[in-house]
Amino acid sequence: MSTETGYTLDQFLADTRATIKTKGIPSGLAEIRDHLERLLHNPELLKKHLGDPVPYRERTTIGHDPETDVHVLVHGREKGGKSAPHDHGPCWVIYGNYKNPTRMRRWRRLDDGSKAGHAELEVQREFLNEPGHAAVFAVGDIHSIEYGDDTFFLRVTGGDVESKKTLRFDVDKKTVHVADRALGQR
Repeated sequence: MSTETGYTLDQFLADTRATIKTKGIPSGLAEIRDHLERLLHNPELLKKHLGDPVPYRERTTIGHDPETDVHVLVHGREKGGKSAPHDHGPCWVIYGNYKNPTRMRRWRRLDDGSKAGHAELEVQREFLNEPGHAAVFAVGDIHSIEYGDDTFFLRVTGGDVESKKTLRFDVDKKTVHVADRALGQR
């Protein structure tokens, strides 16, 4: 029986660092997505970094590369839920599904942003991010997620999103506000 567990978090961080150094951002985002998809196929990843049984937690950082400020977080959701449309402020993000799919929506802003607190959005693209697959959102991309029970996904970010100001949108009310995640606003 093989003890090979596949592509590791350390390998992912090293390959991502090399991609950023050679291709930069945003040019390297597709390649980083490919690295993440390799990592998602490691069957021992969550047990190694979170324990066995793997606990449900809103978010846990399992990796950080100080040289590139790339963060790797695990989101474990016991019950289904969804997010409002949002961006990640000055950070890019790649979502990769580990267990069970996530419905992803990419939104397009229709207004010009000139009226404070007002925003009109429409769905630009909707797709199911299946386990083993990842989706890239560049700086400023507006997106939302919807997941079912017992879902685990990884979120790789360029920068610490949880310390930044991001935009949150309410499609029905046609509003937008700044959320300061460092203050716990979401």
